[in-house]
Amino acid sequence: MISLVFWHQSSQETRSNKIIDIELKEALKSYFGYESFREPQEQIITNILNKKDSIGILPTGKGKSLCYQLPAIFFDNLTIVISPLVALMKDQVDTFNARGVPATSLNSHLTPKQMREKIEEIKEDKYKVIYIAPEKLFSEDFMDVFISLKIDHIAVDEAHCISQWGHDFRPKYKKIGLVLDKLPHRPVISAFTATANERVIDDICKLLKLKEPAIFKTTFDRPNLFIDIKLYEDKSNYVIKYLKSRQPEIGLGLIYSNTRLDAERLSKKLTKEGFKVGLYHAGLTKKERNRVQEEFFANQYQVLVATNAFGMGLDKDNIRFIIHLNMPASIESYYQEIGRGGRDGLPCDCILLFGLKDVMVNRALGKSRVYFKWRLKEKEDWLVEMVKFSHLKSCYKQFVLEHFGEIIEPCGNCGNCVAEIIDVDQTTEAQKVLSAMYHTKGYYGQGTISTMLKGKLNQRIKDKKLDKLSVFGIMKDWTEGQINTLITELLITGYLEKEQEKQEERFLITKKGVEVIKGEAKFLNKVKIV
Repeated sequence: MISLVFWHQSSQETRSNKIIDIELKEALKSYFGYESFREPQEQIITNILNKKDSIGILPTGKGKSLCYQLPAIFFDNLTIVISPLVALMKDQVDTFNARGVPATSLNSHLTPKQMREKIEEIKEDKYKVIYIAPEKLFSEDFMDVFISLKIDHIAVDEAHCISQWGHDFRPKYKKIGLVLDKLPHRPVISAFTATANERVIDDICKLLKLKEPAIFKTTFDRPNLFIDIKLYEDKSNYVIKYLKSRQPEIGLGLIYSNTRLDAERLSKKLTKEGFKVGLYHAGLTKKERNRVQEEFFANQYQVLVATNAFGMGLDKDNIRFIIHLNMPASIESYYQEIGRGGRDGLPCDCILLFGLKDVMVNRALGKSRVYFKWRLKEKEDWLVEMVKFSHLKSCYKQFVLEHFGEIIEPCGNCGNCVAEIIDVDQTTEAQKVLSAMYHTKGYYGQGTISTMLKGKLNQRIKDKKLDKLSVFGIMKDWTEGQINTLITELLITGYLEKEQEKQEERFLITKKGVEVIKGEAKFLNKVKIV
């Protein structure tokens, strides 16, 4: 094992840093095969080795894992990595063991017998690195052992899960700090995540009881990711056309779906078209999921269709395209998922397909998966931001990075930056939509208004007698998707707004909207010409 000398006197601090710098680079090359660090990996690692608490906020693909892997080689005692990512555990445990660093993992995939055997081995000091899932950390059979261990470093991966404001909050994560309090000697603690705003960072500090942590952030920009959004109803047809346009060298790609059913349907269609397709979702057996993962990493597919159950901790560098069949729940989720593409620095297409049903599906999923009722408002805020992003006419990359507090000039390399965007006078169409809102007093959703304006009869239209209104069918030449998109544009640009009325939302026509209805102002809609 490489030794490391620590110099505590301030007069010797410079010398200490030089020793760390030299040995880190030697270890980086000999253990991991890299010639140099990415920013700010070296600073984070040095801080941890100097036994100072750290928070690393590095976007997906920027090398967070190395920041706790490399220090483990230098510490005399154990490094514990708390992570929910079983696939990442397996990959990194295999990497450590292959390089002569004994490592293991405790997770939900272990049988009770395997768990007992692992714990006995841990008691016998057979390991230098232990990966553990949160639920196993709190298990009775491990807790007493955990408290008795000699631990130099505890790293918490996916640390945003700690915070109730994180996009993937998990209640068990919130209790990690309570477990750490039981340790007789406090180790250095580090926390890592790909996405975190100030509120989440504050929660991480408080709940892990970090001591004056150094916070390391890097740019969230990934210049090789080409972001584009298509307003599309027949999404499977678009995917087939896109894949055919990439022939003969399609490359390797991921297609994300919000539901198992959509993933299964698309997988079957693409297979019939002759593409090499894999399918992954949580409904498969463990054996089936492992097989799909292995085949994916062996490049046996051209495309893998998956729910977002796939990809956490994914470390594969040659993904050339990522398509979202549905709108993700939040900007954080979206950017984390597209961050799995182009890790080799080569171009990767990131295409989001937005359709009429996406808002309804996301709202339903948000309600079914939320832990606490008070989080519904936050989920709705995320949804509103994603809708705005999906209808954006300015730089996509600029919008995303601004969400993370980073200001950039237009990227010049996204769907909006490379397209021609023109102003189209849609005053007449806007007047029709606004008139429909006026006649219905704003009490119907976008889907119902779109159906009514299209002139399509269904049971709801009949029951509410909306077919008797003068506005019924006045936009029969438009599709429901086009009408729905126009309603969203009127909301985003301030001609309509929503008011919460008890348990329901109501559309209100703003002053700008009234001016359009009266013919006192025009509605110029920005349209992308591809």
